[in-house]
Amino acid sequence: MTTMTGTAVGQEPTWTVDPPEWWTVVPTTRSESAGAIAAWQDGVVEAVRRALELRIAEDEASEGDAPGDEISAEERAELHQQVAAAVENLRTYADEVPEGTRVVALLGLRDHGPVPVLVSVAAGEPDAPDDALLRAVGATGGTPFEAPNVEYLDLPDGDGVRVTRLDIAPDGSAWLSIGLGRRTETSDGVVDTVILWRTQDLFIVDTVSEALDELLPAVRTTGSAT
Repeated sequence: MTTMTGTAVGQEPTWTVDPPEWWTVVPTTRSESAGAIAAWQDGVVEAVRRALELRIAEDEASEGDAPGDEISAEERAELHQQVAAAVENLRTYADEVPEGTRVVALLGLRDHGPVPVLVSVAAGEPDAPDDALLRAVGATGGTPFEAPNVEYLDLPDGDGVRVTRLDIAPDGSAWLSIGLGRRTETSDGVVDTVILWRTQDLFIVDTVSEALDELLPAVRTTGSAT
């Protein structure tokens, strides 16, 4: 849902996100009109609500309720209100991220609202080491619970890296993060793509990790803006 075209900071390589199924680019007031934002919001609320209603109906059926039982009007109204609030928070969050970064959200997860991830693209130096990319995806820095797991990926359009790490916050809560990075060469030099996601819900890690692998090739760079 929603194809996004944008530019990154630095030398401003142009880039697009053509999201796979169940992914959507979250619009911002910096780049989309009020009408486009309202249409996006209505569409996402409806998609998430229907997915959650289906899950509820499946759960009720598994508990022995008769097939075809409908969700009550009161349940539907409450669910719609919860989903609308979650989508509005997502939209607000998209306006708060730095220029050159966009929020892309995964929809349709069981018992979950939209799952946001951050996508950014920036120009790099052709002869520079990949330290900056590794740092951006979380391979270095901070105080992880244990050494981050770093996997190097051989991608069709460049060199990639996936970093999984667990951090313990000062309050004792655990945060797992996955960072995907890709370095590609264009006619204008080197371009780095970074996707970041962090969560406290360890039950959805495998599902979201697979979806992130589908999102990365959907971020396409086309060189420097002219």
